[in-house]
Amino acid sequence: MFLPVDSSASHTDLPRHCTFSESDWRILAGFWHPIAFCHEIADRPVPARLLDVDLVVWRTAGGISVARDLCPHRGTRLSAGRIDADQLICPMHGLHFDPQGACSKIPSNPDQQARVSPRLRLQSLRVCEKYGIVWTCLADNPAWPLPDWPGLRDPALKRVFVPPNTWAAAASRHVENFNDVAHFPWVHKETFGGSEEDRFPSYDVEETPYGLMFQLGYDEGGNRFPDDVPGDSRHVVYTYQLTWPFSTIIIIQPNDSTYVQYFADTVCPVSAHETRIFQVATDTTGAPDEDFLIAESLMINDEDKALVEAQRPEDLPLNVRDEVHIPADAMSVAYRRGLVRHFGLGRNVVS
Repeated sequence: MFLPVDSSASHTDLPRHCTFSESDWRILAGFWHPIAFCHEIADRPVPARLLDVDLVVWRTAGGISVARDLCPHRGTRLSAGRIDADQLICPMHGLHFDPQGACSKIPSNPDQQARVSPRLRLQSLRVCEKYGIVWTCLADNPAWPLPDWPGLRDPALKRVFVPPNTWAAAASRHVENFNDVAHFPWVHKETFGGSEEDRFPSYDVEETPYGLMFQLGYDEGGNRFPDDVPGDSRHVVYTYQLTWPFSTIIIIQPNDSTYVQYFADTVCPVSAHETRIFQVATDTTGAPDEDFLIAESLMINDEDKALVEAQRPEDLPLNVRDEVHIPADAMSVAYRRGLVRHFGLGRNVVS
C-alpha cells in the first residue's frame, strides 16, 4: 500500500513484476526493439510495452517520440491522454509535455509564468523510424545496430506491412521457429510446404558482423510468385540474414526467374513469454500484391502460432545439451550458442 519513506534504498530501474532475470533484462534493454508501425501513430498517444516496461508513443511535427508511460507528477498513464499543438497532455491534471519530454505547462498553477521544476520531465527514450517501424531502446547507448535489410531499404520498392500480432511465446522461440526450415512440409501444408518426403540438404551457418546467415534450396509446393513462370511447384533459394537478437530477413529467389521477394520479421519482447510480431515485405516488381501477401503471411503465421505457443519449456534452452538436435537444426544451434557467447544471455548473473 505504501512505499517506504526512504524509497531510494530500494530503487531499481527494473520494472515491477519483471518476468525476466535481472541479467537478461539488462542485456536485452541495450538493443533496439520494434514497438509499433509508423503508420499506427497518428493523432493520439499509443501505448506499447517492451521488456515489461509500459511506454507511450506519440507523433508531433518533428516526428515520433517515445517515453515511459508515466506522468512524473502522479504516475498517471499518459497514453490515456491526448495530443494538442505538439504537446502530450496528461489525462489527470492536464500537465503538458513537449516532444523532448519537458513539462511546458501546469494548467492549475495560479501563476502561469512560474518556473516549472526540471523534475517534471518524462523518462524519454531513444527512437528511430526505419522501414516503416518505430524502434526504441531502453538503454542510453544501444549495444547493437539496427538491421540493414536489402530490398526494404530501397525507396523504389513499395513496402507491405503485415498486421502485427501478439503470440503467447518467448521472442526467442518465435525467432528460432522463423529461422527453422525442417517444419515447412509438416506445418505449412496449406501454404507453401513441399512433400513430407523432402530431405533437407546440409547447410553452413555463417557468422556475420550483424549476426548469422545461411542459404538453402527448397522445392516449394504450389506457385506463389507473380513472375508468370508456369508450374505446380517451384525450386527456390532462401537466404536468411539474422540480426541479433530478434530480427530476420528472408530473401526468396526462385531459381527459374529474376524475381526476388524480401520478407522481414522482427519482434518486440513484450514480456518473457509474450511477443509482438512485426513483418514487412517487398519484391522486385516494385509494387507487390498487398492483399495477397498479407493474406498469405497471416495464414503462414497462424499455421505456426499454436505450435510455438505450446512449446515447452517456454524459455528457449540456451544450453545446447538440454535438447536433442538434428542436422536441420544447424541455425538454431548457432543461434542459441551465439546468444550466450556474444551477449551472456541465460547466465542469470549481473556482470
